[in-house]
Amino acid sequence: MLTTVLLMLLFLAVIVLGFLVWKKLPQLRIVNPDSDKDVQAKKLKYEIMRQRVERAGGKQIDKISSGVIKPVGVGIQTIFRKMAGKLVAVERRYQEKQKVGAGGKLDRETAKRLIEEGKKLTDEEAWERAEKKFIEVISSDPKDSEAYENLGRLYLMKKDFKLAQETFAFLVKLNPKDASVIASLGEVEEKLGNIKKAQTQFKRAVKISPKNPKYLDFLISTTIEVGEKNEAMSTLDRLRRVNPENKKIDIFEKRISEMTVNK
Repeated sequence: MLTTVLLMLLFLAVIVLGFLVWKKLPQLRIVNPDSDKDVQAKKLKYEIMRQRVERAGGKQIDKISSGVIKPVGVGIQTIFRKMAGKLVAVERRYQEKQKVGAGGKLDRETAKRLIEEGKKLTDEEAWERAEKKFIEVISSDPKDSEAYENLGRLYLMKKDFKLAQETFAFLVKLNPKDASVIASLGEVEEKLGNIKKAQTQFKRAVKISPKNPKYLDFLISTTIEVGEKNEAMSTLDRLRRVNPENKKIDIFEKRISEMTVNK
């Protein structure tokens, strides 16, 4: 009987937590909906925050579950109070995440400091702490390209490719002539197995920055993968001229010589 009651309380706690998340997420309205880029920024930030809340909520549910199962001799009222307290804590932390967006725009010096702190935490693989720094800047300024770019690289490094794709796709719209951002989107598409899309992005990056060996490297690799032998040979010749000491030249020559498709 006691076990049944405890399980029902746990089920109730999960429902309450889900309701809190559903209720609060629509409040992320700190950008101008009349601008297409602002709408995209809002959607992207909404998705990032949704996943953050889900992660936080998941951890709290795990803790609540262990708190229900372990204490055999603990009274039902005590257990319920603990669960309620944990749910309130989740809600409070979520509200704190939105204070910056509601309270005004950060000055550039503070934004720069937060971005640098986020970059350092990214290098240390402290993913969630780094993500929090970048989101704090973005919440203040939804068009901060530097914060978005570093957030995208964070997702790329932690292999959260879907969020990385969404972040860089938005950033490309924000800065359509930034070769670095375009190449980063190409990297993400390649990781997701979208080789043709990756090749398209690398072509764009090379067009903007034709002497960048890194972009030429990416383009050769994806061009080989899609089976365009002549195009691969032509791009390899460009790499030889730009960076004759590149150690990948011999590897690319071998891969191209083994190609059977000649488009």
